[in-house]
Amino acid sequence: MVLVLGRQERQELVDHCIASSPVEACGILVGVIQGRIRLVRRVFKTRNVLGSSSAYQIDAEEQFQIFLQAERDAMEVLGFYHSHPFWEAKPSGVDVSSAHYPGCSYLIYSVPNDELRSYIWKGDRFVSESVRIV
Repeated sequence: MVLVLGRQERQELVDHCIASSPVEACGILVGVIQGRIRLVRRVFKTRNVLGSSSAYQIDAEEQFQIFLQAERDAMEVLGFYHSHPFWEAKPSGVDVSSAHYPGCSYLIYSVPNDELRSYIWKGDRFVSESVRIV
């Protein structure tokens, strides 16, 4: 699979991650699936209810409303994003233990490295996914 973001969506996500630092930013990626391409159409910024620099949790009501909005817009929840304010863009042990949506993309932005990487959650592990900016 390839996760495709427009330059505007990428910038919106990056700006959110930088502005939230040193707290991990988090959000939801919504769009369409076209064959092996996950095309992000909207980036929904959400609140990290943990307020942590090493973990995140999206507010349940906020997440529910975004899932409903995606359905109303005939789109799909493609996955989630969060930042690593101090580390590289690789899943941490905390990320593994808090992933709950098999088949979804989990995009990580490393603030210090200005690096964006994505992984698909397989239910027991993350598998690297290509990211393309268009």
